[in-house]
Amino acid sequence: MLRVLTLVLALALAGIGGPAPAPPATASLRVDLKSELDSRVRTLGSGSWRTGIAVYSCSRDSLLYGLNARSALSPASCQKLLVTACALEHWDSSLVRILDARLDSTNLPAHLHRVNRKSIDSLGLDARPDFPGYRHLVLANRESDNFEAEWMLQALSRRHKVPAWKTISTFLDDRKVARPGLRVWDASGLSRRNRVAPGTLARLLVTVYESRWRDLFISTLAVPGRPGTLIRRNLDVGSNLAAKTGYIRNVFSLSGFLFGQTDTFAFSFIVNGCGSGTRAYELFNSLLNTVYNWNVGETVALPAGVPDKARIQN
Repeated sequence: MLRVLTLVLALALAGIGGPAPAPPATASLRVDLKSELDSRVRTLGSGSWRTGIAVYSCSRDSLLYGLNARSALSPASCQKLLVTACALEHWDSSLVRILDARLDSTNLPAHLHRVNRKSIDSLGLDARPDFPGYRHLVLANRESDNFEAEWMLQALSRRHKVPAWKTISTFLDDRKVARPGLRVWDASGLSRRNRVAPGTLARLLVTVYESRWRDLFISTLAVPGRPGTLIRRNLDVGSNLAAKTGYIRNVFSLSGFLFGQTDTFAFSFIVNGCGSGTRAYELFNSLLNTVYNWNVGETVALPAGVPDKARIQN
């Protein structure tokens, strides 16, 4: 009898025959990103809008979420990202001289900040003295200056002796960025005939992130609450965002980088047929929050030498 009691006690202490312990939490128990983003679109979007969304992981170079990601939409001023990214790959003293001459000879009220020291400092036009012509990229991306974008694309097209659309399409093809339905009618995004898929813009941003221009390019984008086109946009992710805005009548877009805790995301949100900027940005804000919160606790193996969060510079 004593032997039996001893055996029972030993088994109890060893946990044999008792209830199995609860399994540890796994990634599969985390929020499903697709379901969450689909829900945000259903709740905050509209069936009358044409909505395109693409979210890429920069560390994995993989599409995490796509809604009409291959559908070519009117991008408004996010068109400028195609131009500035292309211009960076061809940046040299000749291009800078052309842009300097165009900007310094203009008397347009929109360009008076070029001689206003306070504006120059607040926009960070002189933040990178080591990179000649930096101000042109800041004006095109952060301030969404239409003239700067047009001057860049005109100069590149003349240099290569090809039409503007060919300049951009070749640039994308060389980087193996798919461009379904791409149409380039101007560099600024003002034309309603421009077409680009959100997947094209997001994938292009991934290639920029992987390039030597990553930190410089990111530093030219707008950040919520800072001088630029996002200064009055109340986006909860704050300085974890660097992006290009876009607007023409009934078109709103936002494309850029979201810096999570363990990964950086390249994204593009485009809505066509939306008459309310408030509603569009409610959707954009919710999408950004969802991706950022989903990333909390995620562990991502980054390639050697690639930081998990790029530094935003003014």
